[in-house]
Amino acid sequence: MEVVFNEVSFLPYSENEYVLKSSFINMLKVFAIVKEKHGFSHILFPTNIGTISVLNGKSFTQWAYEIQHQGEKNTILSFIKRPFGEDVLEEQIMHLNKFYYHNESVGIIEKYCIGLAIGYLKDKVSISLNTNLCWNFPQISFKEIIDDDFNIQDVLVNNITGEDHISNNDVEKNLIYSGELELIGTPVNFSSKSISLRDDHGKDKLKTFSKRLVKSKYVVSIINSLPFNPNDRELIRKVFPDGKIEIVLHWESAGYGIIIQTTGRNLRETEEIAKIIKENFDR
Repeated sequence: MEVVFNEVSFLPYSENEYVLKSSFINMLKVFAIVKEKHGFSHILFPTNIGTISVLNGKSFTQWAYEIQHQGEKNTILSFIKRPFGEDVLEEQIMHLNKFYYHNESVGIIEKYCIGLAIGYLKDKVSISLNTNLCWNFPQISFKEIIDDDFNIQDVLVNNITGEDHISNNDVEKNLIYSGELELIGTPVNFSSKSISLRDDHGKDKLKTFSKRLVKSKYVVSIINSLPFNPNDRELIRKVFPDGKIEIVLHWESAGYGIIIQTTGRNLRETEEIAKIIKENFDR
């Protein structure tokens, strides 16, 4: 899964190369949080990122290769790799020239915006540099040319500039449900998976069910028993963003239940794993 870089956020230009480096490193730290929390693996940069002007009279390539700190230089350059933004558009690439960003108050006049356009067309979240307050919003508005008479409409893309944007309701939902769904399995053999249950009534039935359940490659462990839920009528009781799922043996009148740890890295993945578990283990 990817977020897409808003290359227009190089504008207005930073005061100098050191300020720009600080902004770029800060953006990568914000992305690291998105990666950890939601499982994203890549920032989509535009194909022409190397030639984009990032300071007055200096391209991205010129600026990046002049960074003195070798570790920071390597970190920045390591993110510039395929796939690029245009690679994900396919037939939609012909629509890129219909979008532009305009903000007279900061001197950005009708600037074509590849990253924001890709975010809008592919329902992806953009990530921006903190070069100006105009980028410090969880949603960015820009323009789309909608016909041959150059009529325009305002469109929005969800955006991340700071850590606080990640928890914005619209941004978080977009992060969770955008991109391809890629479930991962645990390499642990089912015979080595932990099953921890309270010594309650019904433990034998929960243990029998748990021994079946840990054979799923998406189940990491059985964390504990749940309080009895005799009124529940569904196998899946609750799903959590950190991969935990509450399960109730609804066919038992006492409503025996367990909480399990799965390989889900976010709510979307865990919801999908819950569907698989329901399909394979429900009665």
